[in-house]
Amino acid sequence: MPLDTLMPDMSRLVDFKRGLVNRRIFSDEQIYRMEIERIFRRCWIYLAHESQIPNPGDFVSVEIAADSILVCRTNDGEIKAFINSCRHRGNKVCRADRGNAKGFVCSYHGWSYNVDGRLVNIPGAKELYHDQIDQPNWGLPELARLDSYKGLIFGTFDAEAPSLEDYLGDVRWGLDLLLDQGDLVAAPGTVRWTMDCNWKFAADNAIGDSYHGAFTHRSAALAGHRSGTGTATKKNLNPADREGFTAIVEYGHGYNAEFYDESAVDWSSPLAAWRRDPAIQSKLGPVRSKVLRANFNIFPNLFVNSGSRDLMVRNPLGPTKIEIWKTTLVDRNAPPDVQRMQVRASNRHFGPGGMFEQDDGENWVQSTDATRGAATQDYDLNYQMGLGRAVPVDSNEGPLRFNGTVNEHGQRWLYRCWAEYMEASDWVEMKKNHSRPSEHI
Repeated sequence: MPLDTLMPDMSRLVDFKRGLVNRRIFSDEQIYRMEIERIFRRCWIYLAHESQIPNPGDFVSVEIAADSILVCRTNDGEIKAFINSCRHRGNKVCRADRGNAKGFVCSYHGWSYNVDGRLVNIPGAKELYHDQIDQPNWGLPELARLDSYKGLIFGTFDAEAPSLEDYLGDVRWGLDLLLDQGDLVAAPGTVRWTMDCNWKFAADNAIGDSYHGAFTHRSAALAGHRSGTGTATKKNLNPADREGFTAIVEYGHGYNAEFYDESAVDWSSPLAAWRRDPAIQSKLGPVRSKVLRANFNIFPNLFVNSGSRDLMVRNPLGPTKIEIWKTTLVDRNAPPDVQRMQVRASNRHFGPGGMFEQDDGENWVQSTDATRGAATQDYDLNYQMGLGRAVPVDSNEGPLRFNGTVNEHGQRWLYRCWAEYMEASDWVEMKKNHSRPSEHI
C-alpha cells in the first residue's frame, strides 16, 4: 500500500492558525517514513564545507537519513556527491569518515570505483561476466543536484528542486552574519553523537527558541559559562529582556538574533576580534553588526549558531533517534592558538559535553518520550506565544523580520512548512502552493 494512503490529514496534525501541533508527528513510524520521502529526499541537505576537501582525491563521508553519502573532490577539482553503496551487493565502498583516495574498492567482491564515482574494475569481468556488464551504467549513484553557498555544500536527490539560491533565499542575509566574520574554514574533525529524540524538536529549538534559556540554561549562566562569541552569557536571562529580531524565510527556514550589550563583550578576547574589524562591520551593516549571536534552522535539519560558529546536522535515524554531526568554523588567518580557543569554546557550549547541549538534549528526549503514549497523543502541544501579534521591523535593511526574540513565530512557521512539504506530491506542487512569510503574520 502506498505510504500516502496511510497519511492523516495534515491540517489535523498542524493547526498553525490556532498554534497547535499534534504529538503524533514526533514518534509515528508512518509519518517518519513519509518525511524521508517528501522532505529528506526532496530538500537541499547540508553535506560538508568546501575546506574539508581542498585537494583532488579528498573525500568526506556523511549521511542523509539512512543513506551514506560520499562527497569527493575529483581529479579535475570538481566536487561530486554519491551514494556510498556498491552496485553489486550494496556494501559501503568507503568506511572512513574522511581522507584522500585514488578510488574506492568494495571489500565484498572487489568492485572498484574512482573518485568521480565511475565503475572502473570488476574482478572477472571477462571470465565470469563475459563482458556483459555495461560498466558506465553501474557507477555509484550521484545526487541529482549539488551546489554550495560561501563554502557550504548542499545536495538534493530531487532534480526538480529549486536552485540552491532560490531555496535558501533571504536566509542568506542572516547566514552572512557568520560567513562574513572572516575567511572561515572547517576545523579538523567532525564530532558525532546520538540522542533519543525526534529531529523536529531539535529543529524547533534551533529556529529560535529564546524562551527556554532562562530556565534550561540558568545553571550554566550562574556558573559563568562563556560561549564561543567572545562575550559572557547573561546571568539575567529574563525572557522579556531580549532585544533583537525573529525572521522566517520561504521553504521553512528561520532564525532569531539577539543584540549584544556593550558591557557584556570581552573586547580583549581574540574571539571578538572580528567585531573590531571595520571591513567586516561595513560588510555586515548597522543591524547585523549589533548581533550577539543568531540561531538558525536551515530546513530541514541544519542548525547554525553564528556565535559559536557551529554547523550541526541533526540527522534522523528513525522517528525517535538522531545523530548529530558538528563542525566548527575557524578563521583561516587566525593564529593556531586562537583557532584552538574557538574550538574549545564551541565545544564547551555545544557538543556531547557542552553545557548547553546537555541541557537541550535532555529536554528533547523527554519531549519525544511524551509523544509515544496513547493517552498523551490526545493532547496537542501549545505554540501560541505571540500568535497574531507579530510586529514587522520597520527597516530598509534585510528581509522581513519581526521585533523580539522571545515568541513562537518561527516554530509555527516551521510546522506550517513541514505540513506543506508532507502534503505536496512533488516539487512542482510545492513551488506553486507553499506559503510566503508575508502570509504568516
